[in-house]
Amino acid sequence: MGDPNKYTEMVLDGREYELIRAQHGLLSRWSIAQKVRGCSYLLFAASATVPIMVFLPPAVSQTYFGGNPAFSPVAFSALLLLSVACLLVSAGGLGVVSAYRSSLGEVSESQAWSLVGFEDIFSGFGFVTGLLGVVATLVLAGLGHAGLGAIESLGASGVHPYHDEFFLSMTVLTAGGVAFCTGTNVFVVGTFLERLE
Repeated sequence: MGDPNKYTEMVLDGREYELIRAQHGLLSRWSIAQKVRGCSYLLFAASATVPIMVFLPPAVSQTYFGGNPAFSPVAFSALLLLSVACLLVSAGGLGVVSAYRSSLGEVSESQAWSLVGFEDIFSGFGFVTGLLGVVATLVLAGLGHAGLGAIESLGASGVHPYHDEFFLSMTVLTAGGVAFCTGTNVFVVGTFLERLE
């Protein structure tokens, strides 16, 4: 629990929005700009699938890709793109909440609850759904570093990490490039929002 004197000060100053956000907001210690930048960091982490795949052991690369894995389509690239979409929607939504909050002079209690609610929705979408997608993608990409035996034992149980027969399959390089470019743009937006705050 935070400092009660701080909350009393917020009430006396008429800062209901800050009070409601501090007491009921998800990850309220972070400003909206910091949350947007957090989305960009997750996007940069997602783009790490490219070097993870490039440096797979040669035996795994030859067996499953026949060449450079970065230029091979894999099914988990769809999961990577889904994670990118979640993080982009989250960052965009948080940016809209921040812009709307800045456009208001006085914030009524009902507006404060709405703003905090929307911020929580977009924060959860990015830092739960997006984070899980990024972690799952990195785990699937890195399974080859455990060796052929690990991949074959997973295949026997029905998990094929380097399967490429999926309608959204694309090369790892393309999916990683999309994640990196999106992360760069989201980072710039987060920095801009921080200056507005």
